[in-house]
Parts: sequence; C-alpha cells; structure tokens
Amino acid sequence: MISDLVPEDARREFAGVHPVVLQLLWNRGVRLREQMDVFLSPDWNRDVHSPSLFRNMPEAVARVFKALETGEVITVHGDYDADGVCGSAVLISTLRELCRAFGFDETKTTSFIPDREKDGYGMSPKTVEHLNEHVKTRLIITVDCGISNKPAIDRAKELGIDTIVCDHHAMPAELPTAAILIHPQVPGETYPNKSLCGTGVAFKLACGLIEEARRRQSDGRTDGAPAAEHPVVLAVSADASLRASGALFLRPHPSGRPPISEGYEKWLLDLVAIATVTDVMPLVGENRALETFGLVVLNKTRRPGLRALVDVAGGKFGLLDTYSIGFQIGPRINAAGRMNHASAALNVLLEEDEMKAVVLASELNDANVARQKASEAMYQEALAQVGDIGDRKLIVAVGNGWSAGLVGLVAGKLVNVYGRPTYVVGKNEEGKYVGSGRSVEGFDVTECLKSAANHLDKFGGHPQACGFSVTGQRKFMEAVVAMNAYAETTLAGRDLAPTLKIDTAIDLGDANWALIAELNKFAPCGEGNPKPVFVADDLVVADISTMGADKKHLRLTARSKTGKLAKMVAFGFGEWATKLKVGDTFRAAFEIGMNEWNGNKELQMRIVDIKL
Repeated sequence: MISDLVPEDARREFAGVHPVVLQLLWNRGVRLREQMDVFLSPDWNRDVHSPSLFRNMPEAVARVFKALETGEVITVHGDYDADGVCGSAVLISTLRELCRAFGFDETKTTSFIPDREKDGYGMSPKTVEHLNEHVKTRLIITVDCGISNKPAIDRAKELGIDTIVCDHHAMPAELPTAAILIHPQVPGETYPNKSLCGTGVAFKLACGLIEEARRRQSDGRTDGAPAAEHPVVLAVSADASLRASGALFLRPHPSGRPPISEGYEKWLLDLVAIATVTDVMPLVGENRALETFGLVVLNKTRRPGLRALVDVAGGKFGLLDTYSIGFQIGPRINAAGRMNHASAALNVLLEEDEMKAVVLASELNDANVARQKASEAMYQEALAQVGDIGDRKLIVAVGNGWSAGLVGLVAGKLVNVYGRPTYVVGKNEEGKYVGSGRSVEGFDVTECLKSAANHLDKFGGHPQACGFSVTGQRKFMEAVVAMNAYAETTLAGRDLAPTLKIDTAIDLGDANWALIAELNKFAPCGEGNPKPVFVADDLVVADISTMGADKKHLRLTARSKTGKLAKMVAFGFGEWATKLKVGDTFRAAFEIGMNEWNGNKELQMRIVDIKL
C-alpha cells in the first residue's frame, strides 16, 4: 500500500523541504513547521519533560530518602523482561550512587525479579511475605509491574511495607490505592508522555532522586535531610556531559565524599534506549528524544557488562542503533528470563568487574542460542496446528509443555504470517494455562482479555502485547469463546490480509548520498516511526546470485528505467534466484542504506518485497 502523495498546496508551502523528506514527514503525521523542526532535530532541553510533572513524584522521592536515611531495606521489584530488568538496573544503580554520595548503607538496597514459571507476572502476596520475613524489606519499588497487583500491595501495607509503583501497563478495574503511583496513564495524571516504557518511568524517579540529592549536597546537608522547600525538577546539564569520558564532579562536599557527578542521569539513558525499543514504545515526542540521546550513551556505555554483551552479540560500538537493540542486545537480555531466570541479565547490567562481566555476558549469549532453537521448534508445532485459518479473526494455539517464556515470541511470528491477533498458550501438568498475545494495528489484545476477565486468573499488558494465566480446561475454553466473540465483533468487516506500507515511489537515480543524509535525520526508527520504505517499478535484472552457506539470501544488480544501476540485497529471498533471470523485469519495495566493507562505503538497497 503506497501512501497518498502530499497535497500540492502543502508542497508549495514547504517548497524548501526536500520532496522525499516532506513525503516521509507527511506519512508520519508531521505536517506543521514546528512539528517538523521537533521531529528532525530532537533537543534535550525542549523535548524531555521534568519528573516533577508526575503528581506523586515529590512524595515518592521523599519516601525513598526517608528509607535511605533510616537504614530501611529497599527492594526493587522488577519484571523478567528487558524493560523490567533495565528499569531495575536504573534504580539500583541510582540508589547505590546515592548511598555512596551520602554514606548510606548500600547493603540495604536489594532486588527481586520473579521467576516466570513459578511466580508469574507481577508482584504477589507470597512474594511480599517472603520479602518481609527473609529480607526485612520496608519499601518496595516496582518496575514495569505493580499497577495490577492491588492484593499484593494491600498485603504489604498490612505488614508495614510501603510501595512505590513505577509502571506503564493498562489500567486494572481497581487501582492499588495503598501505593504511591508513578504511572503516566493513571486517571488524572499530569505527566504529558503517556507512552513511557517501564524503564522510562523508573528513569524519571531516578532523575527526581538525583536532583534532590544535588540540592541536599549543595546545601551542605550530609545526612540526607529533606529539602521540602524545593520542588522536584530535572536539572538538565549540557549535552557535553554525554561526551565526557568519566565522571565530572562538582565542588568537594563537606562530608569528604564526592557529590553526584554532573550529567549522571544521562548515563542511565543506555538502559532507557534498550527498554524503549524492546517494549515497542512509539519513537515520537519525548520517547524520540530519550532514544536519540540514549543511543549516544549506549555507543559509549561505561557498563562493563553491557559492553561485554554488545561484543558477544557481534555489535560494533559507534554503530549501535535500534536494529542492534532489537536483534542483538534485547534478545539476549530477554533470553535470561525466558530460559532460566532474569536475574542473570540484571547481574550483567550491574556487574562492575570487567572479567566477571565477560563470563556473565557469555552465559547470556548461550541462553539466547538455546532460546532460538527452542522457540523455532515450538513455532513449527504452532504453525502446523493453526494451518489454514479461513475467515477466523483470532488465532489461539495451545500446546502441552510449551514454555511460558517462549509463547510470546511464537505469537509474534504467527502474527507476521497470518496478519491476525494471536495468543499462544502453554499448558502444564497441573492444568494451568499460561499464554501471551501479540496483535495487529488497531486491535487491543489486552482489551480482548478483559472481555474474558471472569474466566482468567490473572492478565495484563499493552494494546500490542499481553499475558494471562487461567487454571482448568473448562475456564480456559470459556475464555477462548469470549475472546473470539470480542475479536469477531471488533474486527468485523476489516481486511486483515498482511500489507506492506510504502512511503513513496522513487527512481533508483534519486537514491544517492544526499538522500541518505536526509534519511539519517529520521533515525531512530521503530514503532511509530518505521524505517522509510520505497518502491521502484520496471526494474531489470542485470545480475543475480545467492548469498550465504545455505543460499537463503539474494543479491542482485538492478537497472532502472533511466538506466541507473543499483546493488540490492534481499535477506530470506533466496528462492527468487530460480524465479528471476538476467533481463527479467520486476518491482521492488526496499530500504535505502549503506554497506561498509573493508573501509569502503557504497549505497545498497535492502529489498523487503518483490513482485514480477
């Protein structure tokens, strides 16, 4: 599907904007001059919001400092995916920094990440009781969970444990009123960005804590005494702080300990960048700025564990982008929680010893290899089970013994094949069903679960991804009936055939280095800002061959109508080597990029679809 052309009056109004750039902006809903400036040039001071805009931020900051001052045990309760793990690392790193700056007891900062199979998603009353009895926790800070855990939070209150919720998931029927809620979508919340990931929310709390620490240090307070007369705001240091190779300390502190380094909070952005991409948050508005500067930090991260993980994943510092996160870094962080326990990934991100970091990163890589093999086997089973879907609007695949850590991956693959919202469910020996859903544009898989809420034990998620559990075959089948009814009604009359969105047609002669420079302004690309896709007609095959040991990929040289020759690659299109021959005419949808080999750079088109 090719996007509609920019109206002629808009072309005249923006005559100074490159026509391809204008078309791309128009396709993304960026149609005013001010919007264009913001989109093409993310700015920290302008685009990143103060954490004080969260209405409960002052209360949360004060509660954390009270716990630090009085030596209470703080437990950061994360989730087992990359968002929960990265957000936990953000807060644990920040709490450790505060302890070192003020002389608080660092051992009082603890963490807990549930086991996906044994504990399930979120915080449970059982976990609260464990933290109370064995860890002596007095303050729990949830990351990427908590908003749907009212029973656990109420139980914590009964035991004298306070809770701060840093979450971004869909609103439950009943909110946990006993907690301090830092959540952009809570009714009445004043924070403008409603699409922060869990790590983004945790980052905002970290910023509030760091700014409060700086105020207390500048006032000469060594005991962390409250500075209630000051509002909690985000101090924005110059972007030069990102370019610093080490900590930039402020003036010596009366306590003899160094104050919080200038720009410390920006060094947390590597984790925000990873989580924003892996949790498929829209890369627009504040998220676009956080991702832009987060990639700068990621490419020079000072975390030994993360550096080791990038190395073992085959990444190259200086070139890390959203693709690197989505296909190299993110899967390895997620593999820990899918195959073993997510604490392994958290340990990598927090490890400060370089030798230990290398070992831990290697173990994560091994877990990812095992995850790839296991998920592929499960995918093939699910594919065979689903078969021909006919006019069904919803796909539900169920398997005995299917891992709860892999069902979401398989669901995502099935969505790509069938273009239907999909739930993949594993059943264990006790008759418990644990499933995960992935969706298509315009269908909310979590709302679909709400239609079956009476039959489910637990559920939660986002419009595009969710999870749930239910005990007993009868209840599960009743839930499926309700979910199918919801899908049939919601998707009635919609053509669900998979479509490829194309930004505009282009002649290969217009694909040059000048255009590459303009396209680079659209990075970072991802959800809400897809990588630009172009189409060219009447291309002629000038040369063709396969690539790879198994010949799964295609390499060809195409000649355009104007005689321009261009090199093209098509990953996964190896079978087209038998469908095309020199002299044949074809149509291609492609991305425009650069190939670098042995120090040489050349333009290269990556084909995403071909038609004769």
